[in-house]
Amino acid sequence: MIDKKYNIIFRNYLIKGGEIDIIAWHKKQADTNTLCFIEVKTRKYDDGSAERATGKQKLNHLFRAAKKYCIENNIDTNHTPIQFEQVSVYTNAYTNEKTKQPKIAHFIITVD
Repeated sequence: MIDKKYNIIFRNYLIKGGEIDIIAWHKKQADTNTLCFIEVKTRKYDDGSAERATGKQKLNHLFRAAKKYCIENNIDTNHTPIQFEQVSVYTNAYTNEKTKQPKIAHFIITVD
């Protein structure tokens, strides 16, 4: 997240019935900041299980927590770009064998 120039403003935001791992601002366009709510899933093996772990119920909890965060922080959701994302970390799959950096996959969660 750091190398993609996210400005992390909160970690492990927790409410009854929901949690957000990372809340960050990210400059998506030259003059527009987007508020990003990011779910992080860590798994040992690169088998796609991290992506499958974020199902409908987890997404509903994420959306509920994001709404509460916006209300508590006076964020006008009608005028603030908001995006939901997932980061999957696979600890036994490496992007670089020499440094043993884990494989990381980053996804935008589309809301229907």
